Amino acid sequence: MSISVGLSLDVSGLQTGEETARVAAALTAFLTEHDLERDVTVGEGASAGQVSAWSEYPIIVTRFGSWADKVEQGAHDTVRAVAPAAQVDLRWSFEDEDD
Repeated sequence: MSISVGLSLDVSGLQTGEETARVAAALTAFLTEHDLERDVTVGEGASAGQVSAWSEYPIIVTRFGSWADKVEQGAHDTVRAVAPAAQVDLRWSFEDEDD
């Protein structure tokens, strides 16, 4: 069974400049590795020491539970490898749910 989800990720607590750019580049590479580069946009708030990633359209996923666990752990590991002190907030929205 497939499900439509949205992804939102915020990374804060970064040093402005180079560390923020490295986190953005690492997240972009991670998303490419997981074939999500067309679905998820990465943006930097370089002066604020923040990086965000978000999906503008639903991502259709099969076996969401195991897939989501891998994406969540991988995103956290990717950020921590570059910026161990950063805070990562990853949220899913479920597009198929009725309001």
